[in-house]
Amino acid sequence: MSVLPPSRLTDLSFLARRADTSSDDDRDAHNATRRVLTHDEALALAESALRMITAPVQTIVINHRATAVTKIVNGQHLRCLDLDELRLEFPLRIGSKLQVTIGTNVRDAETLQAVIRRAESRKAPSIRKEDEEPGDADDPSLVWSRPKQYLPVSLWHDSTARAMATARGEALANMVRQMHMLRERQGVGMSPFAMAGTIAVSARARLCHYVNGMSAWGECTDSEVTVSARTLDGKASGWSGQAHRDWDQIQPERVVRDAVEMANRMRGAVRLEPGRYTTVLGPAAVGQLVRMMHYWFAVQANRGLTSPFGLTNSPDGKQLRLGQRVFDERISMWSDPDDPMGGYFPFFGDGWPSGKGVWIEHGVLRTLAYDESEALAMGRLPMVGPMSVHVAGGTTTLEEMIANCDRGVYVHRFGNVQVANNESGGLIGTTRDGCFLITDGKIAHPITNFRFFESPFLVFNRILAVGVPERVAFGFLRPNQIIPSVDGDREDEWPNPPIVVPPLMVRDFNFSSLSDAV
Repeated sequence: MSVLPPSRLTDLSFLARRADTSSDDDRDAHNATRRVLTHDEALALAESALRMITAPVQTIVINHRATAVTKIVNGQHLRCLDLDELRLEFPLRIGSKLQVTIGTNVRDAETLQAVIRRAESRKAPSIRKEDEEPGDADDPSLVWSRPKQYLPVSLWHDSTARAMATARGEALANMVRQMHMLRERQGVGMSPFAMAGTIAVSARARLCHYVNGMSAWGECTDSEVTVSARTLDGKASGWSGQAHRDWDQIQPERVVRDAVEMANRMRGAVRLEPGRYTTVLGPAAVGQLVRMMHYWFAVQANRGLTSPFGLTNSPDGKQLRLGQRVFDERISMWSDPDDPMGGYFPFFGDGWPSGKGVWIEHGVLRTLAYDESEALAMGRLPMVGPMSVHVAGGTTTLEEMIANCDRGVYVHRFGNVQVANNESGGLIGTTRDGCFLITDGKIAHPITNFRFFESPFLVFNRILAVGVPERVAFGFLRPNQIIPSVDGDREDEWPNPPIVVPPLMVRDFNFSSLSDAV
């Protein structure tokens, strides 16, 4: 616990300095690079807000997010989708309990106080006494004084924070230059490429501060680069992407080169009869399947629904498949705050500690996500849902998988993946940006895309080989194209929850029909 001296509690001048982007001369160099509040600044803001709130309140949560997303098309800068958002959240009792969120660009204590007074002056909704929910002894707002332990995590990289101001622009210029160069180097008679790319960098900070002085703090950075290349005749396309919390691990020029190389290899694709084939799935393809499984791990979010894990209206697990084998024993899935590739804040939005959750252990379903009230009643660790998913890997390389395939299909990536059946876990989607026929242990030639209808609960029981895990890039997804958010952030904003998966070789993957999509 740390408490700032009273002289700092109402000194919010740092907010004004951060909001004023017209000049960096008056701003601290480190904070200008950082872009989001430091721990001391967030604590000062929380203490100030708590002193201004006159209604009974036990905790305040501060979220500060800065993202810089740049899109380029055909070697030209298209647009920036930059964001600097500061939010304060605190529960006020207005009739029944209500979570109050203040989205602010507050620059001084007077403005903050005015916003808080306006929130406190809300009229209580008209609720019949019989409709009011009784107090819950396990409600987290009523047990805020219980001691809590938070895991130390290391998810912040200065290189990524700096990239928002400097390296992003340098990478953009290099990618544009390389796109022009690759377009000019196409062979005689070959269709040139249309290319699109996204560079995204983010920094986030979150503080949950209690009136008794306890506080939880987390900060993280993230970065991602994706590029799509398509021939102008619309017959071939390629894609590549990288994602990492440390910008220094991203290689933008390699992403461009790999996307163009994949598009070149897809020229002259021929049709292959749909059906069930031995299939080598690249990490990007596996990631699209695992990404959709977030939905089924979250029991509270799916109360009363039927899922591949059983009926979700039974928190005691009697109607769930807890303890039963659901996947091949080589498949384990977990979420860990201190995972270098898939870590997350050491606490949820309301200040409850987050720990490692093992969802699948050697193919056996071990746990699902329960909210605080349910988890406390069951003696479990509260988990809002998977903050990330890390799938255990093996040692087989993609080259070895292909060499061990007599006849099959290699899929680089899936697109437009959607849930078709909640009970079986059935998914539909298309192959895209790289699909090839494998014969006699070698890539024979490119093939046109398929539609597929498959369930991870079948695919992960037909495994022939497992490769080395890597984090998958998804790109900047538009609103309503991303799974429901599980870490307190709105669902229409980047970055996406980290997904770390290996390539897989599976048998009898169901390609249901041909697709004209490219």
